[in-house]
Order: sequence, then C-alpha cells, then structure tokens
Amino acid sequence: MKRPMVLMSLAGLLVFLGVLVLYLPASWFSGVLPASVKCSELGGSIWNGECLGLELQGSRLGDATWNFAAGKAFTGRARGDVSVRGAALNARADLDVGLDGSGELRDVTATFPLDPAFIAHFPSNQRGNVAAEFSRIVLSGGPALASLQGKLELRNFRQVGANPLELGSYVLTFDGAPATNGNVVGQLRDLGGPFMVKGTVTLSAPSSYLVQGFITGRTASAERLVREITLGAAPDASGASAFSFEGSL
Repeated sequence: MKRPMVLMSLAGLLVFLGVLVLYLPASWFSGVLPASVKCSELGGSIWNGECLGLELQGSRLGDATWNFAAGKAFTGRARGDVSVRGAALNARADLDVGLDGSGELRDVTATFPLDPAFIAHFPSNQRGNVAAEFSRIVLSGGPALASLQGKLELRNFRQVGANPLELGSYVLTFDGAPATNGNVVGQLRDLGGPFMVKGTVTLSAPSSYLVQGFITGRTASAERLVREITLGAAPDASGASAFSFEGSL
C-alpha cells in the first residue's frame, strides 16, 4: 500500500509545482529586476502580466504588458508578445527567443519623441520624433544582432532654444541581409529638409555604430553649416561633401 501512496504523493506534488510555475505571480520577481528598471506595480503572472509605471534609467516609459506561452518555458524558449503604452512611447513586438538570447522578434513597432522630458540624458536643445517598423529582427547567441528587416524614421529633427534650426527628416532602411563579419548595414537618406543626405549606418557588436556618406545643403545657409560640419573640406564634383562619425549606443 505504501508504494501507491508514494506515487500519488509525487503526482500531487508535480501537479502542484506545475500549477505554481504556470501561475507564478509577477510580483515575486520584483526584487530581481535590474537597478535601472523600476515598476510602480507588478500584476498578473510572469507569463501573462503587467508592469505599471515602467521606468528605464530614469525615463518613464508607461505601462508594459506581456503574454507568453508558459509551456515553451520548459523547452528553454520564450514565445509571446510584449507591449509598452505611455504618454510618449507606444511599442510592441512578437518574440521567440532562447535562454542564450538567440531567436527572432517580429512585427516590431515603436514611436517616441526625442525630448529630454522623455529621454533623461538627451540634449536639451534638440527635438525630433522617431518611428520604427521592423518586420523581423534576428538575434544570435549573446544576444547579438544577426539581421534587421525594416526601417527607422527620424522626423522633424530640429534645434531649439536661442538658436533654432531645422535639421530635416531621415529614414534608415535595412533589407534583412545577414550580418557580415558581425556588421549589419543600413541605407540612410533624407526625407526632405535643408540637407540632402545619402549614406550608410553600420551596426557592430556589441553596441557600436558608424555613420558615413555624403551631404549637400539645399540652401545657402544649409551649405554654410555643411562646411562647418565637414571642417571646410572641399565638396566633390557633384557638390556633395563626405562625412563620417561613430560612437556607441
């Protein structure tokens, strides 16, 4: 009689643990969030929950929600969708990633302003609006960026304050080609405004970027600014001046 009782006890324990895992309260994990991430309130479970009043590095993003297939966790993968809705930020993505960070994000969209009121460390004299739309983002282990397919737009970029200046609108497009030597390259062009721009943006692991191309002022005042930016370098036969700058995200 003892063996059946033991088996029933084990079965009951496994059922209990299974239910516990499936419905683990998200609030239980508030203490393990990175120091740069804060939630005013955590609700739901770790599989289907919400973080109200999400803050990242001092920037208030809004309310985050997530829905994951709990069964996939037992295979070492996270599959589901996440979204963030706030006064300034609207973003969402479908994801399917492994424990090592490899996997895919699909139907990724985001809109937000470039404004120090939203991004704590953004320059106080610059403004703009960003819209991202990526049909597919592929990650390799690490995670590291393996490919991008979609576009990123910067609209109404401008300088404000004592010396206001319109800086134009631009789009950066990625065709989904696999990374070459760890580099993902996108095509950059202007969408109108005082400057005509054509170039590339190279993203390199872990978080470096290189922007290079050619720029031409569409007005006399814009061309004077181009001369300052390029340190007076002479333009080519078409009137365009080469530029290049790099940094880390």
